[in-house]
Amino acid sequence: MGAAWQRPVAVENIGLGGVCLVVEEGLATGDAITLSFTAPSLWDPLVLRARVAWVTAAGGQLRAGVAFEHEDAGALYALYELIAALGYD
Repeated sequence: MGAAWQRPVAVENIGLGGVCLVVEEGLATGDAITLSFTAPSLWDPLVLRARVAWVTAAGGQLRAGVAFEHEDAGALYALYELIAALGYD
């Protein structure tokens, strides 16, 4: 069963393959989630399906590594532009 929360989370780092999130609520490895980002090249938010690859708690924070499940070349390109706009290389 997928995670059902719609709260902003902190993005620790992001790449074409996935993202590391700092979250307030528990996620479990294997959870299917949907992430929404504001992208500079899109009018509407960039919505990406993903799966939780790992979860760890350290230093009083809960982090989750999430792998994107790319289904659309246009969304992948928008993600690339988002990463570039954020200054991740």
